[in-house]
Amino acid sequence: MKRLPLLLLLGVNYAAAQQTVPVTREPHHHVVYEDARVRILDVQIEPRGSTLLHRHDTDYVSVAASGISFSRGGITHVERNENDRVSSEVMIELLQQQTNPHNVCGEVLQGEYAHCREPGAEWLGANLQIQFETDQTRVGILQITPGATLAIPPADVPPLLIALEGTEAEAVTRANGAPTGSGSRRSLKAADVLRSPVDQVSEIRNIGKTTARFLVVEFGGPGE
Repeated sequence: MKRLPLLLLLGVNYAAAQQTVPVTREPHHHVVYEDARVRILDVQIEPRGSTLLHRHDTDYVSVAASGISFSRGGITHVERNENDRVSSEVMIELLQQQTNPHNVCGEVLQGEYAHCREPGAEWLGANLQIQFETDQTRVGILQITPGATLAIPPADVPPLLIALEGTEAEAVTRANGAPTGSGSRRSLKAADVLRSPVDQVSEIRNIGKTTARFLVVEFGGPGE
């Protein structure tokens, strides 16, 4: 299992005296979005701090500055931050059974061959690279340069976009070319989640001075 360098994973035997809690009740893991397919958590661990002993009942994807990792459910562990700065991580719990996990353009599963390919036609012109997928879910990294705007077209099952650390962006939701109302414009920063309504277009503009990075989660098998 690939993990982040700044986290020390401690085994159950080391923390046997602790009571195991579900990941959603672990105080460093904050749920920021949930639907029938995924639960997204913002994970923040203070310098030299550690989590409680907690369990992951479902498969999950973790994303931090060092990359993406995938883990099967059934894991119980403690995470410790050995650095002098806060560790930040976005975690996507996959609430439906996942089959046939494999690399696409990233080495998410260590030692497995990458089968890199272009994203779907709906992402034409976007700097999106799919890193990993199962038969049910695709996960990629989207980058938007400073000042640039990207339109996310309507879809029967819209993708989720999760802003990663350092991102400063603004999203506008439009119907028939016009903003949809007072709530159509919102700012996006680390761990914020954007999901477009089925029949509307979302435009994302990078208002920061550095590249805006988003985790893109799409649903459906390869090629769908």
